[in-house]
Amino acid sequence: MPINVSNNDQALALEPIPKLVWRYTIPTILSMLVTGIYVAIDGMFVGHYLGEVGLAGMMLAYPVGAVLYAIGALLGMGGAALVSINLGRQDVVRARQILGNTFTLCLLAGVLFAITGVLFSRDILIWLGAEGEVLHSADKYLFWYFALGVFPILAIAFSALLRNDGRPGFVTYVLIFSGCLNALLDWVFIVVFPFGLAGAAIATMICQGVTGLLCLQHFFTQRTRLRIDWAQMRLNLDHCLNIVKVGFPSLLMNLYLSIVLTLHNMAFLWVGGPIHVAAYGVVSYAEALFYLVFEGIALGTQPLLSFNAGAKRFDRVFEVLKIAGLMTLATAGIGLLFIYIVPEYLVYIFAGDNAQLTPVAIDGMRLYFWGLPFEGLILVGAAFFQAINHPREASVLTGSKLLLIALIIYLFAWLFGVSGVWVSLASCSMVLTLWMLLRIKRLAGQLRSAEFGSKAL
Repeated sequence: MPINVSNNDQALALEPIPKLVWRYTIPTILSMLVTGIYVAIDGMFVGHYLGEVGLAGMMLAYPVGAVLYAIGALLGMGGAALVSINLGRQDVVRARQILGNTFTLCLLAGVLFAITGVLFSRDILIWLGAEGEVLHSADKYLFWYFALGVFPILAIAFSALLRNDGRPGFVTYVLIFSGCLNALLDWVFIVVFPFGLAGAAIATMICQGVTGLLCLQHFFTQRTRLRIDWAQMRLNLDHCLNIVKVGFPSLLMNLYLSIVLTLHNMAFLWVGGPIHVAAYGVVSYAEALFYLVFEGIALGTQPLLSFNAGAKRFDRVFEVLKIAGLMTLATAGIGLLFIYIVPEYLVYIFAGDNAQLTPVAIDGMRLYFWGLPFEGLILVGAAFFQAINHPREASVLTGSKLLLIALIIYLFAWLFGVSGVWVSLASCSMVLTLWMLLRIKRLAGQLRSAEFGSKAL
């Protein structure tokens, strides 16, 4: 049977790396920013119309609901990396099987989390310290998040897989449409119909459903070699285990966000109060805009890294990584200038003219954001390890971060109070960035030696 080499495969193998990075990362960064904008719009509506109680409730509930995005990233990034690696090896049959298994796993995960999340979300919120009006609104938010949880799992997974299939621009258009729809639905369900935090959750889940279905439909057409049918959907244990193994770092990276948010919330309630949780909500929304640019760089370069790693073109792999690192540092530098010069504008966007909240949030920003470059480099580095099928290094990096931040945040809170909570994440990220750079340097030497040896043979 002749091998079908697509134009997209030829481009990934032969076109100059800077041109490919531009083609894949710019649409992906734009799509991530659109995602960030509609998350930010949620925050704006909640902050302006539901006040401090709404912000505090959302900050306690969102990290729990975000486990759905983590599962979508686990399956989507694991499947996407393996699909690209197998296309680099010109094994289209195996690539199709992996993609079909990814779809089935998404459906099963959606059903499982819908059942367990609806049953236990209130207990989790009580354990986190929510009570009174904050508990009531946060519980309503989580009910709709989990009840419609299959939508964000499909959206995260298949936006990554569609991007890998050579259509990053289409994914961007889908997310722009979804973002505009989210803004409209936020206004409908929070302002026109005062559903509170439940309205914010319903709006978000409807938009995730639209995103997931628009990305998924491509894989049921004749336009792709990766078309899904019943045979591809039949689960294969080997494929499922590989998807989970390669995607596990993405699960940790996304759970890391949820866990870090939760740890900060609990620490602020311990040494501070609800005003600090609300201030952290403002800081988190501001951070998300920059974090999503970093994620766009990581996701945009993943097909280039995976395909060329599968083709054993490690010179091109490390050229991609170098450009991604420089883009990350440039983004972080611009972000730091804006944050430290005019922080009050960011606070006003998410909290309005709140005399109590504004000074607390500004003080928090100044203590929190010096670690922004480290956060970006860790995200890109972990995605690099994952993309080239080195999930152990990626898992060690993200897993160590979870353990280290848990220790540091409570040690610093005990020693320095609220200020210690604010600076803990940056301190943790600085240490792990140094370890990551040393590991990449060692791995580069090993892979380049292997590439040289294969060429000599």
